[in-house]
Amino acid sequence: MIRPAPVARSKLSALLLTLTCGWSATACYTYHAYQVGGPGGRELGNQPATEWEHRTLHAFAWGAIRQDATVDNCRLGSGQRLGMEEVRVDTNFGYLLAAVVTLGIWVPLEVSWRCARPPVPTDTLR
Repeated sequence: MIRPAPVARSKLSALLLTLTCGWSATACYTYHAYQVGGPGGRELGNQPATEWEHRTLHAFAWGAIRQDATVDNCRLGSGQRLGMEEVRVDTNFGYLLAAVVTLGIWVPLEVSWRCARPPVPTDTLR
């Protein structure tokens, strides 16, 4: 029986580890919610007021204990609250593997959002 040399075995192990880590970080599926009918009637045509904010959330004991995403960046300087323009929920192979291995006791996922622009004043000028 032919056995690979120790150097070849360590290179193969490093390659497999790199591929596994890269594969586990890619998105398995994404849910995307957004407002319809932006300028010109185009989907996703609305221009958000902020960049994407991301949070990794965790649920434990099949959702009995969960972490919620608190959105505190959708406010103007005056304190006026704005709506959310887009919301994305992502998972990847690593998160799914964690959920399967723990039989759903621990389920992580990533939530991202962007805030809407403030409404345009429609008062008439005097």
